[in-house]
Amino acid sequence: MIAWIILVIAGVFEVAFVVTMKLSEGFRNKKYTALTVLSGGLSFFLLSVALRDLPVGTGYAIWTGIGAAGSVLIGMFFFNEKRSALKLLFLTFIIAGVAGLKFFG
Repeated sequence: MIAWIILVIAGVFEVAFVVTMKLSEGFRNKKYTALTVLSGGLSFFLLSVALRDLPVGTGYAIWTGIGAAGSVLIGMFFFNEKRSALKLLFLTFIIAGVAGLKFFG
């Protein structure tokens, strides 16, 4: 159970990694560049810890799914990125895939 919690936290740091990378303005903003490196490093580290006890394919797929879905949601809500029914449908597929891997993988 702890490995799953660590994996979710790693996924949250993956979202933070992408968001801070965007905010770094191509690594010109030093504060957000530092946060990008920190969140990316923590994400990878926590993923590696979780993978000690989880299957690599399942763990990696869930980690990237959390990162992808979280990044899309943050983009839509905070960066005014396009929202559409199809985009939400495909986002639902990602979330369903992550849930399926967790519960049936």
